[in-house]
Amino acid sequence: MLFKEPKTKAGKLLRSTLIVIVSAFCGSSVQIFVMIPNGMTSGGLPGIARIITHFFPINYALVYYAMSMIVIIVAFFTMGMAEVRRIIALCLTYPVMLFFFEKLDYSLLDSPDPLLASILIGVFYGLATGIGYMGGFSSGGTDTIARVLKYKVFNYMRAGDIQMVIDISIIIVSAFIFNTNVALYAVVNAYVAAKVISAVMLGLSRRFIQFDIIASSEEKSNIITEYILKDVDRAVTSHISKGEYSQQTRKTLTTICTPGESIKIKKFVADTDPDAFATIMPVTNVWGKRFSDIREVDNI
Repeated sequence: MLFKEPKTKAGKLLRSTLIVIVSAFCGSSVQIFVMIPNGMTSGGLPGIARIITHFFPINYALVYYAMSMIVIIVAFFTMGMAEVRRIIALCLTYPVMLFFFEKLDYSLLDSPDPLLASILIGVFYGLATGIGYMGGFSSGGTDTIARVLKYKVFNYMRAGDIQMVIDISIIIVSAFIFNTNVALYAVVNAYVAAKVISAVMLGLSRRFIQFDIIASSEEKSNIITEYILKDVDRAVTSHISKGEYSQQTRKTLTTICTPGESIKIKKFVADTDPDAFATIMPVTNVWGKRFSDIREVDNI
């Protein structure tokens, strides 16, 4: 349900709701049940909140909520309502869960273990961010700040690189406020989080394949086209190709699909037209209907 895009409005609403809940749960629970009990920190808003609460006896969830609201306001005045819609759901859900989890006297680890804690933080943050991105949501943290800076100042840089600089800066400050070990463990959880985000985004939702097929005949080309359109539910583009050696012209079919769908198409082509010529290549990103929005400022 989380990974497959429903076709009905009710299904899309349910999917979006589940994505927000799961993402907020992963991100907020690991802060309260792992990061704080083990004296750890991280980049992003959690890292800033940890620094503030270190000096001032203020409720952690309240600090996080206040910073989220500031990010929403800045995003609204710099990038408009479209960006606010992207972040408001998680910005409101995160603090609610933080407030709730703070009431529970619970720690995921039975005894302090910085290395295990940093790995868990990275895994849960990676899941929270990756799952949120799958639904088009952002937590309104340093990723949104990075988008604002890219939009207004550093439009020649990738938003991901700007975010990395911000997070590293927070971790460096943490080294002076807490200690070097805590900061180094924060680097570990940042690295693990990046790997998990890539696994979620590329492995489950954002990895695509360009599949080119040259059937041995017009008839078989039409059969393969119908299968891709109706059974795989993917669009097909065709053009005429000419083999310079044979001087023959044939129709080339091109479709953009997921790795799992490419396996289905390959099997069908193998059964239908063993003499077909086919190639596949990985695609970094695709802009258009059912794919990424080309108007997004950081989707390269």
